[in-house]
Amino acid sequence: MTAEPRPLGRPRVSPAGAVPLIVLLIALVAACGSAAPSGTPVPSGAAGASASAGTGEQPSPTHWPGGVVEAVVILAKADLEIQNAGADLGAAAAYEDLQMMWGAADGLATLVTKLQTQIPRIADYPETAAAAKSYDLCLPDMLAGARKVADSIKAGDAAGLTTGSQQLAQGLQAYAATRRLLGPLADQAFLMQKLLLK
Repeated sequence: MTAEPRPLGRPRVSPAGAVPLIVLLIALVAACGSAAPSGTPVPSGAAGASASAGTGEQPSPTHWPGGVVEAVVILAKADLEIQNAGADLGAAAAYEDLQMMWGAADGLATLVTKLQTQIPRIADYPETAAAAKSYDLCLPDMLAGARKVADSIKAGDAAGLTTGSQQLAQGLQAYAATRRLLGPLADQAFLMQKLLLK
């Protein structure tokens, strides 16, 4: 997911410029450190089992339009990539590694740009409309913040790094609420996808 970092030369941002990312790290704990949405797939793709394990219940058999199912599956799989980006940013801040921080922020911006194309696919369907609204609240700040962090590191702009970190943190905090909506939807979508493939 992380883009191949371009050589940045000697960054003009002091390693101390990474200190504002403490704000970001607090958001990462809230957004990415909590339990993953129950629909987040395991490598085998056997999603949906987590929500019903031990209860004997299965997600509702309501059939969604194929495009909605596909979009929710893409969003659920991307959740792990967002968590990985958060971990990379946290590690970069801890080691005051501006090159690593740039790569993680640039990769996150690329991922969020792709995810934004999925939101219109779920916006008009009643069962997923609330999640679409929640994504609309968090993705713009995540994208703008990640881009600002990456651009500020390249430009040696310490003030921009601070601003970008704060905006990214705001987006990630909002994403924590989105993840809570995503979990049950992902359970449904993976079950429907499994049934469609049979």
